[in-house]
Amino acid sequence: MKRPQYLNSLIKNPTNTSYEGKDHDEEVLLLIRRSIITTFTWLVGGMVYFVTPFVIIPIIKRAAYDGNALFDNFFILSLIFFWYMSLFGYLLREFLDWYFEVFLVTTKKIIDIDRGATNISETLLTNVQDVTSETPSIFAQIFNIGNVKIQTAAETKEFEFGMVDDPSKVRDFISDMVARKDSGSHGIK
Repeated sequence: MKRPQYLNSLIKNPTNTSYEGKDHDEEVLLLIRRSIITTFTWLVGGMVYFVTPFVIIPIIKRAAYDGNALFDNFFILSLIFFWYMSLFGYLLREFLDWYFEVFLVTTKKIIDIDRGATNISETLLTNVQDVTSETPSIFAQIFNIGNVKIQTAAETKEFEFGMVDDPSKVRDFISDMVARKDSGSHGIK
């Protein structure tokens, strides 16, 4: 079963992708977000959070003082309800952070959108001075994920795309875009 394109962490020529301030002659060529492998930690945390009531509730039900139950059924049901509502909120927040923290490479700019568009940085491709990729650990090497760092001559001195899929491919693409900026071609290989 093929995963929908909108869940990919590296999307070439994304359709229906724009941002405020986009020029009419500008195209979004690459949408980058953290690798889907990075969701593993909060998904495992969510599974542990999901299973915990199955262990805790029987203990709470048996808690008694002088033969009387300490917690009635309404309290236990309320506890379960709020427990799972907080689990839902946690998973939703983590998913939204993963999904909406993106980096866009356009025909003119590099845009970094963090925390649901509360922090947006951009630089022109002509300001890019150096593009570096790194795979910081054996885990990252096994799954081919890593960081891409972009040094610029702009106000924002460095852009860092953390834990992205295929960082060397992203680095090469951005370097090629910078090199071709003056020639006017901007196709994707």
